Amino acid sequence: MSTQESFIIRVAKGLLVTLVLSSVVSADDTLLPDLGDRESAALSPYEEESLGRAFLMQIHRNVPTVDDPILKYFVRKNLYELAEHSDLRVANLTPIVVDSDDLNAFAAPGGIIGVNLGLLIFAHDIHEYSSVVAHELAHLSQRHFARRIDQARQLEVSQLLGYLTSAVIFAAGGTDPALAAMAVSSSLNQNLVFKYSRTQEHEADRIGLNALTDAGFDPMGAVRMFERMKEQFRFDSTPESFLRTHPLTDERIADLRNQAQSTDENDFERSLEYQLMRVRVMHRFFDTAGAAMAHAQSLEGEALHEKYDLALALVRNNQEVRAVELMEEVYEADPNSIVVITCFADLLIKANEGERALTLVDAALANTPNNEPLSLLKAHALRSLERYEDATNVVKRVVRQSSNDPDLWLELEAIAGLAQNIFEVHRARAEVYALRGRFADAIENLQFAKKLIEGTSSILEASLNQRIQELREAAALNS
Repeated sequence: MSTQESFIIRVAKGLLVTLVLSSVVSADDTLLPDLGDRESAALSPYEEESLGRAFLMQIHRNVPTVDDPILKYFVRKNLYELAEHSDLRVANLTPIVVDSDDLNAFAAPGGIIGVNLGLLIFAHDIHEYSSVVAHELAHLSQRHFARRIDQARQLEVSQLLGYLTSAVIFAAGGTDPALAAMAVSSSLNQNLVFKYSRTQEHEADRIGLNALTDAGFDPMGAVRMFERMKEQFRFDSTPESFLRTHPLTDERIADLRNQAQSTDENDFERSLEYQLMRVRVMHRFFDTAGAAMAHAQSLEGEALHEKYDLALALVRNNQEVRAVELMEEVYEADPNSIVVITCFADLLIKANEGERALTLVDAALANTPNNEPLSLLKAHALRSLERYEDATNVVKRVVRQSSNDPDLWLELEAIAGLAQNIFEVHRARAEVYALRGRFADAIENLQFAKKLIEGTSSILEASLNQRIQELREAAALNS
């Protein structure tokens, strides 16, 4: 076996075990998978980074994720704000937003932090939400996923590779129950007897709470969050994914409360941006316009986020004028917030006011050039105005900044198709396939693209040839 093949097998083993370790729950509800102590870490930083790349490939291939640029921007901004105050040494973080109302969050090697939409629904405020993200960052900074990997290497390689996809899905919240069940079948479970120790979980609580407090969030948010989770799902025979992977005890909550109360007392404001994101998430799960309206009308309607709630319901029920009026009130309360601006622009597009949306985002882009969510909302506005070539050019600029995001390539593929730019369609589709590990399909699409520009640009042809070669090497490495 070549050194390269040996490393790929180690990566596959490490990835699967890492994910299953974060998912298997002991019969003792006071324990989580114990990955050992800090000094016994068996993975080098290089191997962890490789595991992260393999993990992302499987996520992109198997797990439904959120393509909403506003939600993704908020999650990323909050993550980096907390990371600045954590012990994390990873320079680049990759947030994953899973399109599931299941309550869950997870961390994986390579700086990957995942949150389900269900977390934003369950967490009542930014402080509660941030407490969970800070906890996951603590697991990552302490390398809890890089422990006792040597034991995992005793498992059969074929078995590990066979369970890879199901383990990814389980770690992302069990979005496919049948595949998730495979990941914890009895044959695999017999070999995976690791448990997070209470010490490991307490460590993540303590370090996460320090980061939360240092970042300016209310440390009691963690207490409120965990107490409500424990109470709400106390008698649930099938608890939410986060509780299956992070069992809560009275002792842990009491320790959190003691640590939180030892910090300086401050008045913590509610975050309008977070409340807008909660509203945005909730409306994703309303099946009908009537359900959205019934929910909005059940609110008092005085708070700014409740006005946004009603505006979304109104525009869905073809009452665009009133929807825009309500959103103007929200915008006027914080006209410099990128989240507020993009929410307003998005609503204007839904209300068939694309020109006004374009004016709004262009003004904001003058102050923050190349901002990703603003640029994408500009592309959406241009698309609504049937200015497809202009929209294509905007997305091309965005994708050059974030080429590892398949959602951006999918956006480019769709808009280029409307612009009848078949070359860009194939090139964008190739990158989507590449990020999902489907290298043969990626190469095939680049070859199609190459034929379309044959003889017109030697520089572009050379660039495509180089990319095809890179994909062939990646395919060989992952075979």
